[in-house]
Amino acid sequence: MSKKLMFLTLMALVLIMAVVACRAEVDQEVISFTDSATENVLIALNNQDYESFKQDMDDVVLGTINEQGFINLSTYITDTVGEYVQGSKEYSSSSVEGGMNVLIYTADYTEETGNVVVTIVVSLTDEGVYRVATFLIDSPKLRETTGGE
Repeated sequence: MSKKLMFLTLMALVLIMAVVACRAEVDQEVISFTDSATENVLIALNNQDYESFKQDMDDVVLGTINEQGFINLSTYITDTVGEYVQGSKEYSSSSVEGGMNVLIYTADYTEETGNVVVTIVVSLTDEGVYRVATFLIDSPKLRETTGGE
């Protein structure tokens, strides 16, 4: 092996180890909160229950999605992919990005045969309480209706 190739291989290994070492893992407390909060959000969307939806949201989400916006979102999701099958969500992965905890779940919906991916971003408030900072529900049918791919 040439010295240049050996050097490049060594540098690549160092870089990989640095990336792996810097990757922060999501705390189990965050995962427990997010498991419960995600189930709550999905059930609240099924039931158009804004009060239940609000309980785990941070102030930014609450300032962005009022009750009518929530009902519109709930109707859009239900009309497009059906209802969330309660208890079907499964934890997929998580990471910490920019100080925010990002957790990804898969979930079953009654009218979607493709994968439904639920991404929940969790932050820690100044009071030390975890809150949902944003959420995204993605599936093939939802992308079709928005023109995304």
